[in-house]
Amino acid sequence: MIALNVIYHGYRRAVGGSFIAIETPAGEHIGVVRHLPLHSPTGLSWGYYGSGAADCARSLLIAALDDDAACRCCKGTGNVVLDPGSGKELPYELGKAATYNPELLFRCACEDGYRIGPSIYQAFKVAFVSQWGDEWRMPRSAILTWLAGQLGEA
Repeated sequence: MIALNVIYHGYRRAVGGSFIAIETPAGEHIGVVRHLPLHSPTGLSWGYYGSGAADCARSLLIAALDDDAACRCCKGTGNVVLDPGSGKELPYELGKAATYNPELLFRCACEDGYRIGPSIYQAFKVAFVSQWGDEWRMPRSAILTWLAGQLGEA
Protein backbone atom coordinates (compact mmCIF):
# COMPACT_ATOMS: atom_id res chain seq x y z
CA MET A 1 0.00 0.00 0.00
CA ILE A 2 1.37 3.38 -1.03
CA ALA A 3 1.23 6.17 1.57
CA LEU A 4 -1.11 9.08 0.83
CA ASN A 5 1.65 11.66 1.17
CA VAL A 6 4.04 10.35 -1.51
CA ILE A 7 5.14 12.63 -4.31
CA TYR A 8 5.39 11.60 -7.95
CA HIS A 9 8.49 13.18 -9.50
CA GLY A 10 8.84 13.05 -13.25
CA TYR A 11 12.00 13.93 -15.09
CA ARG A 12 13.70 13.23 -18.36
CA ARG A 13 16.95 11.28 -18.27
CA ALA A 14 19.78 11.98 -20.71
CA VAL A 15 19.62 8.30 -21.72
CA GLY A 16 16.59 6.07 -21.29
CA GLY A 17 13.71 8.48 -21.71
CA SER A 18 11.26 9.78 -19.15
CA PHE A 19 11.07 8.43 -15.62
CA ILE A 20 8.60 8.88 -12.74
CA ALA A 21 10.00 8.32 -9.27
CA ILE A 22 7.88 7.81 -6.17
CA GLU A 23 9.33 9.85 -3.32
CA THR A 24 8.63 10.71 0.29
CA PRO A 25 7.88 14.39 1.02
CA ALA A 26 11.55 14.65 2.10
CA GLY A 27 12.66 13.56 -1.39
CA GLU A 28 13.70 9.99 -0.53
CA HIS A 29 13.29 7.67 -3.54
CA ILE A 30 11.01 4.74 -2.62
CA GLY A 31 9.90 3.38 -5.99
CA VAL A 32 8.99 4.05 -9.60
CA VAL A 33 5.78 4.29 -11.59
CA ARG A 34 5.67 1.31 -13.90
CA HIS A 35 4.77 1.97 -17.55
CA LEU A 36 1.58 0.10 -18.40
CA PRO A 37 1.77 0.23 -22.20
CA LEU A 38 -1.44 0.74 -24.09
CA HIS A 39 -0.78 3.57 -26.55
CA SER A 40 3.00 4.07 -26.51
CA PRO A 41 5.42 1.18 -26.93
CA THR A 42 8.35 3.55 -26.36
CA GLY A 43 7.41 4.62 -22.84
CA LEU A 44 6.03 7.40 -20.71
CA SER A 45 6.26 11.04 -21.72
CA TRP A 46 4.60 14.40 -21.04
CA GLY A 47 4.38 17.96 -22.25
CA TYR A 48 2.21 17.18 -25.28
CA TYR A 49 -1.06 15.42 -26.18
CA GLY A 50 0.30 12.21 -27.74
CA SER A 51 0.52 8.51 -26.96
CA GLY A 52 3.38 8.73 -24.44
CA ALA A 53 1.41 11.33 -22.49
CA ALA A 54 -1.71 9.12 -22.57
CA ASP A 55 0.27 6.18 -21.16
CA CYS A 56 1.83 8.51 -18.58
CA ALA A 57 -1.60 9.68 -17.41
CA ARG A 58 -3.00 6.14 -17.30
CA SER A 59 0.04 4.63 -15.55
CA LEU A 60 0.18 7.46 -13.02
CA LEU A 61 -3.52 7.25 -12.15
CA ILE A 62 -3.32 3.47 -11.72
CA ALA A 63 -0.22 3.85 -9.54
CA ALA A 64 -1.95 6.47 -7.37
CA LEU A 65 -5.03 4.27 -6.91
CA ASP A 66 -2.80 1.32 -6.00
CA ASP A 67 -4.95 -1.71 -5.06
CA ASP A 68 -8.13 0.28 -5.72
CA ALA A 69 -7.25 0.55 -9.43
CA ALA A 70 -8.66 -2.91 -10.21
CA CYS A 71 -12.02 -2.97 -11.93
CA ARG A 72 -14.75 -3.60 -9.37
CA CYS A 73 -16.64 -5.93 -11.70
CA CYS A 74 -13.88 -8.30 -12.87
CA LYS A 75 -11.47 -7.66 -9.94
CA GLY A 76 -8.65 -6.99 -12.39
CA THR A 77 -8.89 -10.21 -14.41
CA GLY A 78 -10.42 -8.57 -17.48
CA ASN A 79 -13.00 -11.37 -17.66
CA VAL A 80 -16.42 -11.98 -16.17
CA VAL A 81 -18.62 -15.05 -15.88
CA LEU A 82 -22.39 -14.89 -16.07
CA ASP A 83 -23.91 -16.75 -13.12
CA PRO A 84 -26.95 -18.52 -14.62
CA GLY A 85 -28.70 -18.70 -11.23
CA SER A 86 -28.61 -15.01 -10.37
CA GLY A 87 -28.01 -13.51 -13.81
CA LYS A 88 -25.14 -11.46 -12.30
CA GLU A 89 -21.69 -11.01 -13.75
CA LEU A 90 -19.02 -12.41 -11.44
CA PRO A 91 -15.23 -12.04 -11.64
CA TYR A 92 -13.45 -14.82 -13.50
CA GLU A 93 -11.41 -16.99 -11.13
CA LEU A 94 -8.55 -19.02 -12.59
CA GLY A 95 -9.03 -21.76 -9.99
CA LYS A 96 -12.59 -22.32 -11.23
CA ALA A 97 -11.79 -22.15 -14.97
CA ALA A 98 -12.56 -25.83 -15.60
CA THR A 99 -16.06 -25.46 -14.14
CA TYR A 100 -17.14 -22.48 -16.25
CA ASN A 101 -19.45 -22.87 -19.21
CA PRO A 102 -17.50 -21.27 -22.12
CA GLU A 103 -20.74 -19.71 -23.41
CA LEU A 104 -21.00 -17.71 -20.16
CA LEU A 105 -17.46 -16.24 -20.26
CA PHE A 106 -17.10 -12.65 -21.43
CA ARG A 107 -14.49 -9.91 -21.60
CA CYS A 108 -15.23 -7.23 -19.06
CA ALA A 109 -16.06 -3.77 -20.44
CA CYS A 110 -13.26 -2.28 -18.34
CA GLU A 111 -9.85 -1.14 -19.55
CA ASP A 112 -7.58 -4.22 -19.20
CA GLY A 113 -8.78 -4.99 -15.67
CA TYR A 114 -8.51 -1.38 -14.48
CA ARG A 115 -11.35 0.96 -13.62
CA ILE A 116 -9.56 3.94 -15.18
CA GLY A 117 -10.92 4.20 -18.70
CA PRO A 118 -9.96 6.48 -21.57
CA SER A 119 -12.30 9.32 -20.63
CA ILE A 120 -10.60 9.61 -17.23
CA TYR A 121 -6.95 9.28 -18.19
CA GLN A 122 -7.35 11.41 -21.32
CA ALA A 123 -8.91 14.18 -19.18
CA PHE A 124 -5.96 13.90 -16.75
CA LYS A 125 -3.58 14.08 -19.70
CA VAL A 126 -5.18 17.31 -20.95
CA ALA A 127 -5.48 18.92 -17.52
CA PHE A 128 -2.01 18.03 -16.21
CA VAL A 129 0.32 15.76 -18.21
CA SER A 130 0.29 17.82 -21.40
CA GLN A 131 1.27 20.91 -19.38
CA TRP A 132 4.35 19.48 -17.65
CA GLY A 133 7.91 20.48 -18.57
CA ASP A 134 11.11 18.46 -18.33
CA GLU A 135 10.72 18.00 -14.57
CA TRP A 136 7.61 18.07 -12.38
CA ARG A 137 6.23 16.93 -9.02
CA MET A 138 2.67 16.05 -8.03
CA PRO A 139 1.44 14.76 -4.66
CA ARG A 140 -0.56 11.55 -4.65
CA SER A 141 -3.21 13.31 -2.55
CA ALA A 142 -3.79 15.85 -5.36
CA ILE A 143 -4.20 13.04 -7.90
CA LEU A 144 -6.68 11.21 -5.67
CA THR A 145 -8.66 14.41 -5.05
CA TRP A 146 -8.90 15.04 -8.81
CA LEU A 147 -9.86 11.40 -9.44
CA ALA A 148 -12.59 11.44 -6.77
CA GLY A 149 -14.22 14.33 -8.59
CA GLN A 150 -14.02 12.53 -11.93
CA LEU A 151 -15.34 9.24 -10.56
CA GLY A 152 -18.15 10.88 -8.58
CA GLU A 153 -16.64 9.81 -5.28
CA ALA A 154 -16.10 13.28 -3.83
